[in-house]
This record gives sequence, C-alpha cells and structure tokens, in this order.
Amino acid sequence: MNARLWASGEPVAVTCDEHGRPLTFRWHGRRYTVERVCNRWRVKGAWWKGETGEHEYIKLATADGLLCLLLYEEEAQTWLLVRIYD
Repeated sequence: MNARLWASGEPVAVTCDEHGRPLTFRWHGRRYTVERVCNRWRVKGAWWKGETGEHEYIKLATADGLLCLLLYEEEAQTWLLVRIYD
C-alpha cells in the first residue's frame, strides 16, 4: 500500500456528529462523506518540545473509496489531512 503524506498537514473543514465523529470533510473544494471510521487514537504533545496539547488521529474511509488519516489539534481546534492511502 502506498501513501501520500503531508508532514505539516493540509487544512480541511470537518463536520462532526454530537459525539465528535466526523461525518463529512471538505478538501480542495470537494466534499467527502465519511462511510466508516476505521481507527481512532489520541496522542499527548511532546512535553520535552514544549507541546502541551493533545492530538486526535482518525483513520477513515469515505463513501467514494478514499482511505485517509485526519488529525484534530485540540489547542488550535483545527483539522488537518495528513495522509491518503492508495
């Protein structure tokens, strides 16, 4: 499996349900519908680098077959697309 990776992330606009589960996201002007959340995990910031916040990673599949990894940065309250799997 190949993957495209954006180390600093690509900004995306995400719509979530009441439990914080992504329902849709918009990237480069296109709207993607989330079909399934495959995996979800949280990572605390590296204290030795001065990072204090938590990040949440969500690996998901879209209705049109895209498998990708989104990152939610809690302190900044921003969503980023960090990886697309081919």
